[in-house]
Amino acid sequence: PYAVSRAGAQGLMQLMPDTARQLGVENPLIPEQSIASGIRYLHDLLDDFGSTEVALWAYNAGPGAVRRGVLPAETSRYVGRVWSCPCFRGCC
Repeated sequence: PYAVSRAGAQGLMQLMPDTARQLGVENPLIPEQSIASGIRYLHDLLDDFGSTEVALWAYNAGPGAVRRGVLPAETSRYVGRVWSCPCFRGCC
């Protein structure tokens, strides 16, 4: 729950500080706040982009990067790992 990435993403759901503020998160290192806000953010991205795969790209790279077509290699690896996970596909 106390993870902080090199890029500054925080907590279990790895929210960037600006995103956490926009979502009204008081402390992204508190698991309940991190998970609830991360789920809400992913839901919003699904609504915005209409595609699970594109929403995952936006969750990792940011919605602005996706709209500009800036798709970092790290994000490609992230989406590939998530997309290939059997638990993500709902079979577990």
